[in-house]
Amino acid sequence: MLEEGQLALSKLLGDPPLSVPPQGLAPRGLEPPEKGVPFGFEVLERPLVWFPGVERLYEQAKVGQWNATFDVPWEKGKGVPEALERALCQILTWMIHQEFAAWYLPAKFLPRIHPNYLEPVLFLSTQIVDEARHVEAFVKRVFLNGIGFVGAYPQTESSLLGLLHQEDFDKASFLLHVLGEGTFLDLFGFLKKWAPDEASRCLFSHAMEDESRHVAYGIGRLRARLAADPACGERFVEALEERMAFAQEVSGLPTEIQQALAILAGGGEKGVALGKGMDRTFQFQAQLQASRIARLTSAGLPQPLAERINQLHVQASGNAM
Repeated sequence: MLEEGQLALSKLLGDPPLSVPPQGLAPRGLEPPEKGVPFGFEVLERPLVWFPGVERLYEQAKVGQWNATFDVPWEKGKGVPEALERALCQILTWMIHQEFAAWYLPAKFLPRIHPNYLEPVLFLSTQIVDEARHVEAFVKRVFLNGIGFVGAYPQTESSLLGLLHQEDFDKASFLLHVLGEGTFLDLFGFLKKWAPDEASRCLFSHAMEDESRHVAYGIGRLRARLAADPACGERFVEALEERMAFAQEVSGLPTEIQQALAILAGGGEKGVALGKGMDRTFQFQAQLQASRIARLTSAGLPQPLAERINQLHVQASGNAM
């Protein structure tokens, strides 16, 4: 019986080359890319997309797939008090917009990555499935108790337009995998803690595991980029400044989402409960920024640049992705 390591793509194919020409439609080793048909691939340098460990993330993603119909105990989501149910539906409605962006953006870039970099293409394919499943699961939870979608979020959509219009994979991956998915990883942890029912806690736990892989890809890729080009951090500042051109409102979490988070975190929409929830929500927003800076510095960015990027992200995205 073959051991797992014997089937590792890195063992079978070797490490990918530092760069490749835009020709060929085959994984490394099948034929030299320069002899292939010109396909116009755009992601042609290893540090832009690949890092040691990406294959392991792909293996984890295959094991971690879950079913939005059968792997959440939906019957345990019944009987939630109306105020808490409406607050949860409002948050999920806002999040669904962003899950669509996280779903569509990797799909846009897949055909631009040269197939010599097979492992990242495989991993990003699993992210597309993850984000599609998040949208499905959030929609099912929103309608579970008859509330449905709550609210409209044009400022969030405006910010996400800037993300989806990004044509540079290097910048897009930084914005999505490091900043956007990092925010959602922390948000899932907050919602898992304060969700009003077991079905939602299970849902957020599953989504949190998915998101942790996406963030790990972003941090690993960023670390490889900085190792290859220590000065590249300024490109990500540029990406945030470009995104700000699309944002209609730059005031942090939308007020109605802050209110909904506070209702969940406090267990009520009035009085002492709401006050307690607001305190917890303000603390969470401070933790979001501290966590974001910690991720950036752990990948190799200098502290001052990490703090600058954090502030720009809050302004450019309204804490959307």
